[in-house]
Amino acid sequence: MPKKKNEESQKEQSDRFREAVRKLVAAGELNPTEAEEAFERAMIDIARKSQANS
Repeated sequence: MPKKKNEESQKEQSDRFREAVRKLVAAGELNPTEAEEAFERAMIDIARKSQANS
């Protein structure tokens, strides 16, 4: 059975995401600085692999 399509607007979805992030940060389960550093490392790794395959 296919999943029911989410009918919330982009703004509602964004608001729900921001609230979830706020709760994770408040609970100490998400550190924005660590998340940014991990994202940057991942992007650098992807760029290196892309250049190696060129």
